[in-house]
Amino acid sequence: MMATRLRRSFTGRAAGPCTGLAIALILCLQARAQVITYEGTGFPEEVGWQRLDVGVERKSENGWFIHTLYLPDQDSYRYNIGGMTSLIGRFFVEWRVVTDSPEWLIEEWQVPAVVSAAGRAGVLHHTVMTESAAVLLRDIFIPRVIAPISMSESHSYRVEVFADEYIWYIDGVVADSGIPEGAYPDPDAFVIWGAEVIHDDAPTATTAWDFVRVGKIPFDASGDYDSDEALTLIDQYFVVDCLTKDGPGIFGGPDEDAGPGCRFADFDADSTVDLLDFAEFQNRFGG
Repeated sequence: MMATRLRRSFTGRAAGPCTGLAIALILCLQARAQVITYEGTGFPEEVGWQRLDVGVERKSENGWFIHTLYLPDQDSYRYNIGGMTSLIGRFFVEWRVVTDSPEWLIEEWQVPAVVSAAGRAGVLHHTVMTESAAVLLRDIFIPRVIAPISMSESHSYRVEVFADEYIWYIDGVVADSGIPEGAYPDPDAFVIWGAEVIHDDAPTATTAWDFVRVGKIPFDASGDYDSDEALTLIDQYFVVDCLTKDGPGIFGGPDEDAGPGCRFADFDADSTVDLLDFAEFQNRFGG
C-alpha cells in the first residue's frame, strides 16, 4: 500500500521538451554558470555528479530519479563546490523529493534520504527526509529542527545561506532561520544527496527525486537563473519551470506565490510568474 501511494505522488509528470537541451548547455557553459543541477533525467553521474556507491536498484522515469534500497544499502552523489567562491554570501541548494522511509529512523540517527551541504570548516546544512518529517541539522551541538510534513507526497526544500542569515524552506514556507555558523561554501565544500538504509529493522525504502540544484542565488527580477550575466536557453528553461511546473513550494506560476526559487523570474514583482513575466524575459533574451 505504501509503495502504491508513493508511486502516485511522482508519476504522471514527464520531463519538459527542453530538459535534455538545458542539461547539455549547463555542461557546456559550466565554467561561466554559477549553478549545478540534476533534473531527474538520466543518471546524476551523466551530468557531473560523482556516484559514491554502486549496486542499488535505480531508474529514471517521467522526469524523476528513483532508487530503492534494501538493507543494508546506500546510494549517494557528490559535487565539490569549494572552488566556486562567487557562491559565498548567496548560496542555495534546493530539491524536490518523496520517500516512504519511516519517521522513527530519525531517532536512530539514520539518514534515509538526505541532502547535505558540508565542508571541513564545520559549517553544515544537513537535511534528512522521511515520509512524515524532515530534519535540519547544522551542528551536533545545536538542537535539530524537526518539521512535520504530509505523508507520501513530494515536498520542495530549499536552503539559502547569506553572509548574516540562513533560511530553511519547506514548500516555500520558512521552517527555520538564523545566523549561520560561518561563511559557506568554504574551500573544501561539497554537496551530497542520496539515501541510506543501515538500521537492522528498517524496511525497504523507495525515494524519488525530481531535481537537485546548487548554486548562487540569482538576483530578483534578473531572469538570470545561473548568474552568468547573460540570458540564454538555460535561463529560459528555469523561467518556464517556474511558469508551468506543478507542485508546492519554490514554484511561482500564475496565481501561485513566486516562492524563493522563482523570484528571479518575477519581473513585475507581483509575487507570481505568469505570461507577462515570460514576455519580459523574451524582451531581454540574449541568445
